[in-house]
Amino acid sequence: MNPGAMNSLQVLLLCWAAGAVLSRDGDRLHVEAGKGGLPPELLDALRANKPALLAILPARSTEATP
Repeated sequence: MNPGAMNSLQVLLLCWAAGAVLSRDGDRLHVEAGKGGLPPELLDALRANKPALLAILPARSTEATP
């Protein structure tokens, strides 16, 4: 896996396939991953694609849903 060769959609799909949930909080990327976290290569890809991911991800909801 070459982090620089992946686009934001590929990174997003790989994160979802790994069971991670991504959201944004302002200019911060929030990643919720299961036990063991994400592989280092995928974390590198997240960092490399952060600006594009922030542009397409919904903001984190701060309100509790009933």
